[in-house]
Amino acid sequence: MKVKMIFISLLISGMIAGCKEDNVRAPYGIEDTTPPQEVTNITVKNTAGGAVIKYDIPSDPDLMYVKALFESKKGEIREVRSSMYIDSLVIKGIGDTNEHNVTVYAVDRADNASKGISVSIHPETPPVIKIRESLAAEKDWGGFSLALENKEKEPISIMVYYENEETKGSVLHDIYYTEQATGPLAIRGLSALPSHFSVIVRDRWENESEPYIFELTPLEEELLDSSKFKEMFIPGDVRWTFFGGGWDRFFNDNYGVGDFAHTDYPTPFPHPTTIDMGATVILSRMKIWQRLYEDDFYKHACPRHFKVYGCPENLDPFKEESYVLLMDGHLEKPSGGDFTDPNTAEDILAAKEGHEFLFENDSMSPVRYVRFISLESWSGMECTRISEMKFWGPYVNDNITNE
Repeated sequence: MKVKMIFISLLISGMIAGCKEDNVRAPYGIEDTTPPQEVTNITVKNTAGGAVIKYDIPSDPDLMYVKALFESKKGEIREVRSSMYIDSLVIKGIGDTNEHNVTVYAVDRADNASKGISVSIHPETPPVIKIRESLAAEKDWGGFSLALENKEKEPISIMVYYENEETKGSVLHDIYYTEQATGPLAIRGLSALPSHFSVIVRDRWENESEPYIFELTPLEEELLDSSKFKEMFIPGDVRWTFFGGGWDRFFNDNYGVGDFAHTDYPTPFPHPTTIDMGATVILSRMKIWQRLYEDDFYKHACPRHFKVYGCPENLDPFKEESYVLLMDGHLEKPSGGDFTDPNTAEDILAAKEGHEFLFENDSMSPVRYVRFISLESWSGMECTRISEMKFWGPYVNDNITNE
């Protein structure tokens, strides 16, 4: 029994000794209280909304990283870090062009910080201000078209406020998130009433621009009733029933992965289909949804180039000469990427929300029959697959004018 107790005591002592030894071998420098040397030879290159600070890295063997502390436009202390293997710090997200003091520290593995070295930076015009200066609104169907330039492709939010006779003061209409380099950005869902608008640009650091203020009256439109649409199979049209698809699925409000219209494969381009709208209309815009399966976005049979033609009610829809070109459309990624490029978050969001295309406002041609012709797929496959298609515009009646 005594032998057993002695063995247990020795075992516990060994465990304690082992713990102490492990403690000695803990992460490098845990008992270190000596700060590293500071960075040297600092230079500053001012950039849009920030700066790049270059320096010589100290030779301390336990150096972990270099950090910079500075005060934001809102008075908050922000920190930026850079690895021990990189000789520069990049500061972004300063929402003005004022002088800012930045303090740079070297930090070791024991979290000891060197003496701080202060430098001044003078950011160039930040993206949030440059984007605000580029804004220009033009009335459009159900809202307005907002031109913008975002050369740095910064992730931004566009906040749209409006006020008219139906609102009680200014209200937020919507927030639009984008990284696209240029506009236009389509603002929809607004009444055809004279309205006062205020648009504010905000970046990911919550810097906000001065408001862009204007007044306009959106053009009136409505979603056209697809229950009135009928397939007009005229000479040259192709069937859309391949791979379990069907022509009626263009307009059935079902966005499921397995619900789509699909041409036969392989079928050489072009791939036309003709729609009897069931009434005379003026087309304002349309939307196309790809197959809502992320692995297929901007690939395979997704249409990339198409044209839309219209025929008025008083002409023969079975004759090619009865149709006039209404749109030459290109379905592209907001990021501008190609078939082999990874999809960005904005690319995926655009695919899920549907790709919008505008008809020219100056044509205003009343039509009864619409011919959609797919000319090219994203991958080059000789087939076209579309999940859903919608059209907007005013219906034509006895009082319609083309003004």
